[in-house]
Amino acid sequence: MTRERDIERALVRAVKAAGGEVRKLAWIGRRAAPDRLVKLPGKQPMFIELKRPKNGRLSKLQEVEHRRLRAVGLDVRVVWRMEDIEGVLG
Repeated sequence: MTRERDIERALVRAVKAAGGEVRKLAWIGRRAAPDRLVKLPGKQPMFIELKRPKNGRLSKLQEVEHRRLRAVGLDVRVVWRMEDIEGVLG
């Protein structure tokens, strides 16, 4: 079974290979916020939530937080599987 940390490592490698930057985020006073901030050349920054493929799901708090961020125009994406990385970075 693929673990969330394996997907996270693959995301970091893919972003760096594309010439981008990626940062792990620590949100002070905010629970359920996305895991990573990704910036690729020529593209707007995006927040990435990483979830394990099997039985991984967004919590209600994560759903609310993602909606809140999207409502002000921020790009929030969820990566469930290794195969999702290319599509998200596309």
